[in-house]
Amino acid sequence: MKAFLRDNPTIAFGLSLPLLIVVAFLLISGIPALLVEPPQYDVIYATEYYNYPNGVQVSVVNQKVQVVYQGSSAGFQKPRLWRYSPKTGAVKEIAIMLPPGLAPPGQNPATPEAAAKITPIEVPDLAGLTIDSSSVAPDGYEFSAGPNGYSGDVFIGLFYSSRYRNEAVLTKKGRSIRLPNAGNMYYGNNTHFIGWVVLP
Repeated sequence: MKAFLRDNPTIAFGLSLPLLIVVAFLLISGIPALLVEPPQYDVIYATEYYNYPNGVQVSVVNQKVQVVYQGSSAGFQKPRLWRYSPKTGAVKEIAIMLPPGLAPPGQNPATPEAAAKITPIEVPDLAGLTIDSSSVAPDGYEFSAGPNGYSGDVFIGLFYSSRYRNEAVLTKKGRSIRLPNAGNMYYGNNTHFIGWVVLP
């Protein structure tokens, strides 16, 4: 076999070229992980967030996460809040307790005032946190999720399934940090970025 390849260098080159290309792309895709520093800030985000007119609304006001409930009837869907720590690699769900006394889902409010009623929701896990809602973290990382969440190498991306393409990632200068799944959580178009935890 060695003699055959030595006598037929064109065939040998043709056989080895695909392997060399794969090795080259693997090396290139791994360079950002070596040269770009890891993320430093926790990120808060929501899944199953449809932003309906009534229901749970999450926003950042004066660098604090504000969670309110609009309306007097229960919604069909409640968003779920999460906090990802790049230092531990863990993702933790932040519990949201709905206000008591809500009417059943689908029941129209008795008055326009009831439909517009705003009820603040206290979330202990968010108390005392200072949040930067900028799209880019102070350390330069960006959060993205859904069908375009994966931003790795194009060549390597050909080998990833559609499920992987629906992951949430932190990206910076070619380096991608994939956020872990939690339970049956699905990162789709209804994943909503809240902000970066800058303090404490």
